[in-house]
Amino acid sequence: MSSSAADHAGAARDHSGETPRILALLDYDGTMTTRECNEVALQPLVGEAWWALEEESYNDRMGHAEVFDRQIGLIRAPRAEVVRRLIEVAEPMPGLHDFITRLLARGGEAAIVSAGVREAIEAFWSRLGLPPVDLFASELVGDGDGDGSRYRLQFSNALGDCPRCGPGSCKAAVLRRLRRPGDVVLVFGDGPSDLCPAREADIVFARDHLAERCAAEGLEWRELTDFGAVLAEVDEWLARREADEPETAAR
Repeated sequence: MSSSAADHAGAARDHSGETPRILALLDYDGTMTTRECNEVALQPLVGEAWWALEEESYNDRMGHAEVFDRQIGLIRAPRAEVVRRLIEVAEPMPGLHDFITRLLARGGEAAIVSAGVREAIEAFWSRLGLPPVDLFASELVGDGDGDGSRYRLQFSNALGDCPRCGPGSCKAAVLRRLRRPGDVVLVFGDGPSDLCPAREADIVFARDHLAERCAAEGLEWRELTDFGAVLAEVDEWLARREADEPETAAR
């Protein structure tokens, strides 16, 4: 049996006999990639000021989007170099291609929600040969190497307002926009900006700082080490949920 067919056969079904649709919201940097591409590629262009701003985000003194926007504003390098650096350091997490193709084959939906630069994310996705999915990312605006305006980020207008994340910066708004009744929502992330959608997810796959925050808040989460194992974990979760639900058919 192919892996895709096994997914269909093993997936738990709801009381209508239908397999619930899976909606996967994925952060990009440090979640789909093996390392923090923004940090590796861009911090050398900024210097120590990068780390000082990073601390503001991790300690909840400033929203992640504002921090990244300020970091980007400190870069003095040609646009082509900035984008090239971001693309060159991006390596996919194990199993990412397999997960996306199998998820879509079984009728699921994937969306990338990131403050990262759209051009770099699109190049990464294209290099993997993956089918198109919704991408909510940032536009790099300005001229960091000339006499014009400094670089800034124009965030996706699908992001929402939030006391924690800041105005027009919260990823949870995308979750609410895409979620349909009956969906099983998966959130994948690694940083402070992923906490709000994680609070509203059915299953959270976390790395690094998001894992720490979920543990601190008592949110259930699973360590993300291999995307190839995700759908098997989801199907096990669905089977347990189905077994735990009271029988209503006889009522």
